[in-house]
Amino acid sequence: MTSRIVDELALEPNSGPRDIDQNQWANLEAFLRDTPAGDLALAVRTFVPAGSSAAIGIFDENRLWASLVVSVDNSGKPASVSTIQRPAAEAGGDMAKAANEAVKWVQAHHGPCSMGFFVDKVHAEALLRASDKATAIRTASASGGLVLSPVPPALAIALA
Repeated sequence: MTSRIVDELALEPNSGPRDIDQNQWANLEAFLRDTPAGDLALAVRTFVPAGSSAAIGIFDENRLWASLVVSVDNSGKPASVSTIQRPAAEAGGDMAKAANEAVKWVQAHHGPCSMGFFVDKVHAEALLRASDKATAIRTASASGGLVLSPVPPALAIALA
């Protein structure tokens, strides 16, 4: 699979994407199209500890619209990407409940989940445009448009 996400994370050809929901992936690729090159890789290096995974979900009208699971090997290098699969992707209704199910799914299929970042589409778009990402994250959280759990130490420090 050729994609900007795979290229940016510099995944090895034999360990790249697996278990991809094509609709979620297409939405994510389109969503990230105008972001500066290197932003995703920098975020993974900064906030996803070695030997763990991060789950990112974007919700549109209480349904999982796009997702990305990035697993990082013990050296800290991105090892694989996926999307959140059923039944976690179909939890629906309450974003907090869906986020909880997604983190459980990641832990069961990808090992330790060190970061869960789930945001509604409106706030995700604002975050991408924001020059001050921490303020955009705080705004999303204050309005109920963000579920952040678990929170890796580096992200907790950045948001403090």
